[in-house]
Amino acid sequence: MFFLPALGLVILGLEWCLKRELGMRIVCKRTDELSSSEWRQIVALFESVFERENSIERLKEAYTQNVLGYSFHAIIEDDDQIVGLNSYVPAYYLFKGEKMLFANSVTSMVAKKYRDFFSFFDMVKAAYSYMAKNGVSFVFGYPNDNSYPVLLKSKLMREIGKMSIHCLPYRIGGIKSALSFLNLFSVCISRLWVGFLGLFANPDIYDYQIHKEEESYNRMRYSRQDGDYRKINERGCEFVYKIMRYDHIWTAFLIDVSPKSSRNFNKALQYLIKHQGKEFDLILYIGSIPSLYTGLIRIPERLEPKRFNFMGRILDSKSIDNAIWDLHLWDTNLSNYDLL
Repeated sequence: MFFLPALGLVILGLEWCLKRELGMRIVCKRTDELSSSEWRQIVALFESVFERENSIERLKEAYTQNVLGYSFHAIIEDDDQIVGLNSYVPAYYLFKGEKMLFANSVTSMVAKKYRDFFSFFDMVKAAYSYMAKNGVSFVFGYPNDNSYPVLLKSKLMREIGKMSIHCLPYRIGGIKSALSFLNLFSVCISRLWVGFLGLFANPDIYDYQIHKEEESYNRMRYSRQDGDYRKINERGCEFVYKIMRYDHIWTAFLIDVSPKSSRNFNKALQYLIKHQGKEFDLILYIGSIPSLYTGLIRIPERLEPKRFNFMGRILDSKSIDNAIWDLHLWDTNLSNYDLL
Protein backbone atom coordinates (compact mmCIF):
# COMPACT_ATOMS: atom_id res chain seq x y z
CA MET A 1 0.00 0.00 0.00
CA PHE A 2 2.82 2.39 0.89
CA PHE A 3 5.08 1.20 -1.92
CA LEU A 4 3.35 3.00 -4.79
CA PRO A 5 3.43 6.52 -3.27
CA ALA A 6 7.10 6.04 -2.35
CA LEU A 7 7.85 4.83 -5.88
CA GLY A 8 6.07 7.89 -7.25
CA LEU A 9 8.28 10.19 -5.19
CA VAL A 10 11.41 8.39 -6.39
CA ILE A 11 10.31 8.80 -10.02
CA LEU A 12 9.57 12.50 -9.48
CA GLY A 13 12.96 12.95 -7.85
CA LEU A 14 14.76 11.26 -10.74
CA GLU A 15 12.78 13.35 -13.21
CA TRP A 16 13.75 16.56 -11.37
CA CYS A 17 17.43 15.54 -11.34
CA LEU A 18 17.24 14.85 -15.08
CA LYS A 19 15.69 18.26 -15.71
CA ARG A 20 18.49 19.91 -13.72
CA GLU A 21 21.04 18.08 -15.87
CA LEU A 22 19.30 19.15 -19.09
CA GLY A 23 19.34 22.87 -18.41
CA MET A 24 17.02 23.69 -15.52
CA ARG A 25 18.54 25.76 -12.76
CA ILE A 26 17.61 27.84 -9.73
CA VAL A 27 19.00 31.35 -9.36
CA CYS A 28 18.45 33.92 -6.63
CA LYS A 29 18.31 37.67 -7.24
CA ARG A 30 17.27 40.95 -5.72
CA THR A 31 14.50 42.91 -7.40
CA ASP A 32 16.95 45.52 -8.68
CA GLU A 33 18.97 42.79 -10.41
CA LEU A 34 16.11 41.57 -12.64
CA SER A 35 16.43 42.37 -16.34
CA SER A 36 13.66 43.72 -18.61
CA SER A 37 13.34 40.29 -20.20
CA GLU A 38 13.00 38.62 -16.79
CA TRP A 39 10.29 41.10 -15.78
CA ARG A 40 8.28 40.29 -18.91
CA GLN A 41 8.60 36.58 -18.19
CA ILE A 42 7.56 37.04 -14.55
CA VAL A 43 4.42 38.93 -15.60
CA ALA A 44 3.59 36.23 -18.16
CA LEU A 45 4.09 33.51 -15.52
CA PHE A 46 1.91 35.40 -13.03
CA GLU A 47 -0.93 35.79 -15.54
CA SER A 48 -0.70 32.13 -16.52
CA VAL A 49 -0.70 30.80 -12.95
CA PHE A 50 -3.24 33.16 -11.35
CA GLU A 51 -5.36 33.76 -14.49
CA ARG A 52 -5.56 37.51 -14.02
CA GLU A 53 -3.81 40.47 -15.57
CA ASN A 54 -0.80 42.16 -14.05
CA SER A 55 1.93 44.54 -15.16
CA ILE A 56 5.65 45.12 -14.67
CA GLU A 57 4.93 48.45 -12.96
CA ARG A 58 2.52 46.91 -10.46
CA LEU A 59 4.82 44.03 -9.56
CA LYS A 60 7.84 46.32 -9.29
CA GLU A 61 5.94 48.51 -6.86
CA ALA A 62 4.89 45.50 -4.76
CA TYR A 63 8.50 44.31 -4.54
CA THR A 64 10.27 47.66 -4.04
CA GLN A 65 8.01 49.60 -1.64
CA ASN A 66 9.75 48.30 1.48
CA VAL A 67 12.56 49.21 3.86
CA LEU A 68 15.34 47.97 1.57
CA GLY A 69 13.89 49.12 -1.74
CA TYR A 70 14.00 45.57 -3.12
CA SER A 71 12.81 42.04 -2.36
CA PHE A 72 14.46 38.62 -2.59
CA HIS A 73 13.55 36.16 -5.35
CA ALA A 74 14.32 32.51 -6.07
CA ILE A 75 13.78 31.70 -9.74
CA ILE A 76 13.49 28.38 -11.59
CA GLU A 77 14.75 28.66 -15.17
CA ASP A 78 14.44 26.13 -17.97
CA ASP A 79 16.50 27.03 -21.05
CA ASP A 80 16.64 30.64 -19.83
CA GLN A 81 12.85 30.81 -19.47
CA ILE A 82 11.39 31.57 -16.02
CA VAL A 83 9.03 28.77 -14.99
CA GLY A 84 8.95 29.32 -11.21
CA LEU A 85 9.29 32.20 -8.76
CA ASN A 86 9.30 32.58 -4.98
CA SER A 87 9.44 36.16 -3.61
CA TYR A 88 10.03 37.57 -0.14
CA VAL A 89 9.48 41.17 1.03
CA PRO A 90 11.89 42.40 3.77
CA ALA A 91 10.84 44.37 6.85
CA TYR A 92 12.48 45.40 10.09
CA TYR A 93 11.02 43.70 13.16
CA LEU A 94 11.69 44.00 16.86
CA PHE A 95 12.22 40.67 18.61
CA LYS A 96 12.50 41.10 22.37
CA GLY A 97 13.63 44.67 21.81
CA GLU A 98 16.29 43.82 19.21
CA LYS A 99 15.90 45.18 15.68
CA MET A 100 16.24 42.46 13.04
CA LEU A 101 15.59 41.94 9.36
CA PHE A 102 12.67 39.58 8.68
CA ALA A 103 11.22 38.56 5.31
CA ASN A 104 7.60 37.87 4.41
CA SER A 105 6.89 35.19 1.81
CA VAL A 106 4.43 36.83 -0.58
CA THR A 107 4.53 35.11 -3.97
CA SER A 108 4.95 31.50 -4.97
CA MET A 109 4.18 30.47 -8.53
CA VAL A 110 5.29 27.60 -10.74
CA ALA A 111 4.20 26.85 -14.29
CA LYS A 112 1.82 23.88 -14.42
CA LYS A 113 4.24 21.63 -16.29
CA TYR A 114 6.88 22.07 -13.58
CA ARG A 115 4.78 21.67 -10.44
CA ASP A 116 6.27 18.94 -8.30
CA PHE A 117 7.54 18.69 -4.76
CA PHE A 118 11.25 18.65 -5.59
CA SER A 119 11.28 21.80 -7.73
CA PHE A 120 9.31 23.68 -5.07
CA PHE A 121 11.51 22.34 -2.26
CA ASP A 122 14.77 23.27 -3.99
CA MET A 123 13.47 26.72 -4.91
CA VAL A 124 12.47 27.53 -1.32
CA LYS A 125 15.71 26.14 0.15
CA ALA A 126 17.72 28.24 -2.30
CA ALA A 127 15.77 31.32 -1.23
CA TYR A 128 16.46 30.61 2.45
CA SER A 129 20.19 30.23 1.86
CA TYR A 130 20.31 33.43 -0.19
CA MET A 131 18.37 35.48 2.35
CA ALA A 132 20.47 34.20 5.27
CA LYS A 133 23.58 35.43 3.45
CA ASN A 134 21.88 38.81 3.05
CA GLY A 135 21.17 39.29 6.75
CA VAL A 136 17.62 37.95 7.08
CA SER A 137 17.09 36.37 10.51
CA PHE A 138 13.58 34.98 10.10
CA VAL A 139 11.16 34.31 7.26
CA PHE A 140 7.40 34.02 7.73
CA GLY A 141 4.30 33.62 5.61
CA TYR A 142 0.58 33.01 5.47
CA PRO A 143 0.16 29.98 3.18
CA ASN A 144 -3.23 28.91 1.90
CA ASP A 145 -4.72 25.56 2.82
CA ASN A 146 -3.09 23.90 -0.23
CA SER A 147 0.46 25.05 0.54
CA TYR A 148 0.19 24.70 4.32
CA PRO A 149 0.47 20.86 4.56
CA VAL A 150 3.30 20.81 2.00
CA LEU A 151 5.34 23.36 3.96
CA LEU A 152 4.60 21.60 7.24
CA LYS A 153 5.43 18.04 6.14
CA SER A 154 8.55 19.09 4.24
CA LYS A 155 9.68 21.13 7.28
CA LEU A 156 10.26 24.12 5.03
CA MET A 157 8.24 26.07 7.58
CA ARG A 158 6.98 25.48 11.09
CA GLU A 159 3.54 26.47 12.30
CA ILE A 160 3.26 29.53 14.54
CA GLY A 161 -0.53 29.34 14.75
CA LYS A 162 -3.84 30.35 13.21
CA MET A 163 -4.73 34.02 13.24
CA SER A 164 -8.05 34.73 14.93
CA ILE A 165 -10.87 36.56 13.15
CA HIS A 166 -12.96 39.21 14.91
CA CYS A 167 -16.09 40.85 13.55
CA LEU A 168 -18.88 43.31 14.11
CA PRO A 169 -22.04 42.42 12.13
CA TYR A 170 -23.31 45.92 11.43
CA ARG A 171 -26.08 45.70 8.83
CA ILE A 172 -27.43 42.16 9.04
CA GLY A 173 -29.34 42.32 5.74
CA GLY A 174 -26.12 42.85 3.82
CA ILE A 175 -24.75 39.65 5.35
CA LYS A 176 -27.91 37.57 4.95
CA SER A 177 -30.48 39.14 2.62
CA ALA A 178 -33.40 37.24 4.18
CA LEU A 179 -32.86 39.27 7.37
CA SER A 180 -32.96 42.69 5.70
CA PHE A 181 -36.05 43.59 7.72
CA LEU A 182 -33.78 43.61 10.80
CA ASN A 183 -31.33 46.17 9.36
CA LEU A 184 -32.44 49.09 11.50
CA PHE A 185 -32.40 46.91 14.61
CA SER A 186 -28.89 45.53 13.92
CA VAL A 187 -27.48 49.00 13.19
CA CYS A 188 -28.90 50.38 16.44
CA ILE A 189 -27.68 47.42 18.49
CA SER A 190 -24.17 47.67 16.96
CA ARG A 191 -23.94 51.39 17.73
CA LEU A 192 -25.11 50.86 21.31
CA TRP A 193 -22.79 47.87 21.78
CA VAL A 194 -19.67 49.70 20.60
CA GLY A 195 -20.56 52.87 22.51
CA PHE A 196 -21.27 50.97 25.73
CA LEU A 197 -18.01 48.98 25.61
CA GLY A 198 -16.15 52.21 24.91
CA LEU A 199 -16.96 53.21 28.49
CA PHE A 200 -14.95 50.24 29.80
CA ALA A 201 -12.22 49.92 27.15
CA ASN A 202 -8.78 49.87 28.75
CA PRO A 203 -6.39 52.65 27.60
CA ASP A 204 -3.29 50.63 28.58
CA ILE A 205 -1.08 49.85 25.59
CA TYR A 206 -0.30 46.18 25.03
CA ASP A 207 3.37 45.61 24.22
CA TYR A 208 3.92 42.66 21.88
CA GLN A 209 7.42 41.17 22.04
CA ILE A 210 7.50 40.52 18.28
CA HIS A 211 6.31 43.34 16.07
CA LYS A 212 7.23 45.30 12.98
CA GLU A 213 9.11 48.58 13.27
CA GLU A 214 6.06 50.68 12.55
CA GLU A 215 7.61 53.92 11.31
CA SER A 216 9.65 52.36 8.50
CA TYR A 217 7.04 49.70 7.74
CA ASN A 218 3.97 51.91 7.47
CA ARG A 219 5.74 54.64 5.52
CA MET A 220 6.45 52.21 2.69
CA ARG A 221 3.48 49.84 3.07
CA TYR A 222 0.74 52.39 2.47
CA SER A 223 2.51 54.31 -0.28
CA ARG A 224 1.68 51.43 -2.62
CA GLN A 225 -1.12 51.96 -5.13
CA ASP A 226 -2.46 48.39 -5.10
CA GLY A 227 -5.12 48.96 -2.49
CA ASP A 228 -7.57 51.64 -1.39
CA TYR A 229 -6.18 52.04 2.12
CA ARG A 230 -7.44 54.87 4.30
CA LYS A 231 -5.22 56.03 7.14
CA ILE A 232 -6.84 57.92 10.03
CA ASN A 233 -5.45 59.75 13.06
CA GLU A 234 -8.13 59.98 15.72
CA ARG A 235 -7.46 61.33 19.23
CA GLY A 236 -4.03 59.77 19.70
CA CYS A 237 -4.94 56.65 17.76
CA GLU A 238 -3.78 55.78 14.26
CA PHE A 239 -5.53 53.11 12.24
CA VAL A 240 -5.84 51.91 8.66
CA TYR A 241 -8.88 50.39 7.00
CA LYS A 242 -10.05 49.26 3.60
CA ILE A 243 -13.63 48.80 2.38
CA MET A 244 -14.21 46.16 -0.27
CA ARG A 245 -16.68 43.50 -1.36
CA TYR A 246 -15.60 40.21 0.20
CA ASP A 247 -17.60 37.01 -0.33
CA HIS A 248 -20.47 39.17 -1.65
CA ILE A 249 -20.50 41.25 1.54
CA TRP A 250 -19.44 44.90 1.76
CA THR A 251 -16.76 44.63 4.42
CA ALA A 252 -14.71 47.23 6.28
CA PHE A 253 -11.39 45.53 6.99
CA LEU A 254 -9.67 47.08 9.98
CA ILE A 255 -6.10 46.59 8.78
CA ASP A 256 -4.09 47.86 11.73
CA VAL A 257 -4.47 49.92 14.91
CA SER A 258 -1.67 51.72 16.75
CA PRO A 259 -0.84 51.90 19.59
CA LYS A 260 -2.46 48.60 20.55
CA SER A 261 -5.01 49.18 23.30
CA SER A 262 -8.65 48.20 23.76
CA ARG A 263 -9.63 51.85 23.77
CA ASN A 264 -7.92 52.51 20.45
CA PHE A 265 -9.65 49.56 18.83
CA ASN A 266 -12.94 50.93 20.13
CA LYS A 267 -12.10 54.40 18.78
CA ALA A 268 -11.50 52.88 15.34
CA LEU A 269 -14.88 51.11 15.43
CA GLN A 270 -16.68 54.27 16.50
CA TYR A 271 -15.04 56.23 13.68
CA LEU A 272 -16.00 53.63 11.07
CA ILE A 273 -19.60 53.56 12.24
CA LYS A 274 -19.90 57.34 12.39
CA HIS A 275 -18.13 58.26 9.14
CA GLN A 276 -18.39 55.17 6.89
CA GLY A 277 -21.44 53.33 8.22
CA LYS A 278 -23.33 53.59 4.91
CA GLU A 279 -20.52 51.89 2.98
CA PHE A 280 -20.27 48.51 4.73
CA ASP A 281 -22.34 45.77 6.33
CA LEU A 282 -19.59 44.01 8.29
CA ILE A 283 -16.37 44.97 10.08
CA LEU A 284 -13.54 42.42 10.20
CA TYR A 285 -10.20 42.40 12.00
CA ILE A 286 -7.77 39.51 11.61
CA GLY A 287 -5.16 39.13 14.34
CA SER A 288 -4.90 39.34 18.11
CA ILE A 289 -6.58 42.11 20.11
CA PRO A 290 -5.64 43.33 23.61
CA SER A 291 -8.91 42.31 25.32
CA LEU A 292 -12.55 41.44 24.83
CA TYR A 293 -13.77 44.97 25.51
CA THR A 294 -13.30 46.52 22.09
CA GLY A 295 -16.67 45.95 20.44
CA LEU A 296 -15.38 43.18 18.19
CA ILE A 297 -16.62 39.61 18.55
CA ARG A 298 -14.33 36.64 17.91
CA ILE A 299 -15.67 34.25 15.29
CA PRO A 300 -15.51 30.57 16.38
CA GLU A 301 -13.01 28.60 14.31
CA ARG A 302 -15.68 26.36 12.78
CA LEU A 303 -17.51 29.42 11.42
CA GLU A 304 -14.48 31.29 10.06
CA PRO A 305 -14.87 32.26 6.38
CA LYS A 306 -11.18 31.60 5.78
CA ARG A 307 -8.24 30.16 7.69
CA PHE A 308 -5.22 32.42 8.09
CA ASN A 309 -2.32 30.01 8.57
CA PHE A 310 0.79 31.61 10.06
CA MET A 311 4.16 29.86 9.63
CA GLY A 312 7.85 30.68 9.81
CA ARG A 313 11.44 29.52 9.51
CA ILE A 314 14.47 30.57 11.57
CA LEU A 315 17.44 31.54 9.38
CA ASP A 316 19.69 32.87 12.16
CA SER A 317 19.50 30.61 15.22
CA LYS A 318 22.01 32.79 17.08
CA SER A 319 19.61 35.75 17.11
CA ILE A 320 16.25 33.96 17.26
CA ASP A 321 15.13 31.55 19.98
CA ASN A 322 12.03 29.40 20.43
CA ALA A 323 9.94 32.32 21.72
CA ILE A 324 9.37 33.10 18.04
CA TRP A 325 6.90 30.19 17.88
CA ASP A 326 4.55 31.69 20.48
CA LEU A 327 1.66 33.24 18.53
CA HIS A 328 0.60 35.33 21.53
CA LEU A 329 3.89 37.27 21.37
CA TRP A 330 3.23 38.38 17.78
CA ASP A 331 1.57 41.56 16.60
CA THR A 332 0.49 40.33 13.18
CA ASN A 333 -2.58 41.31 11.18
CA LEU A 334 -3.78 42.37 7.74
CA SER A 335 -1.04 44.97 7.47
CA ASN A 336 1.25 42.12 6.47
CA TYR A 337 1.61 41.60 2.76
CA ASP A 338 -0.40 39.12 0.73
CA LEU A 339 -3.31 38.78 3.15
CA LEU A 340 -5.83 40.84 1.18
